[in-house]
Amino acid sequence: MAEFWQPWENLFLLDVCKTMPLPLIAEKLERTERAVTTQASRIGAPLPSRMTGRPWTKAELFLFGRFTPEEIAAATGRSIYSVRSKRKSLARAGGLIMREWTTEELALLWRHTNAEVAEITGRTIEEVGDKRLQTNIERNGWDKFDPQREEA
Repeated sequence: MAEFWQPWENLFLLDVCKTMPLPLIAEKLERTERAVTTQASRIGAPLPSRMTGRPWTKAELFLFGRFTPEEIAAATGRSIYSVRSKRKSLARAGGLIMREWTTEELALLWRHTNAEVAEITGRTIEEVGDKRLQTNIERNGWDKFDPQREEA
């Protein structure tokens, strides 16, 4: 049978609920995190949502598309669930930073269609098309000289 909550425990919970992390509260009260969460809900103590953690920095966002979610989690000290959630939100917003193109992947652009390159590399057809256009512009110097524009 569970122990009843003492008045001092409720006061402590109300006092520290906004400033102390849940695991530390549970440790101090010698209760499980679930018990603390349940009691906080009962007495109206506003625990911070797990979904509102520390904001992502630009350096951390730079890791997306270059490393696996597991590597990002280890490097940032965030949970794998947090990393996967951020990756999904970036993809939904259209802001997912894709990994760098390798030399081997660039070589595929010379020998295969966009659909084939997308299938081989696991990239989207749109990304492959954008990269093909970018490499053609750079290779042919179209960024410096536009053959369709007549210079008078």
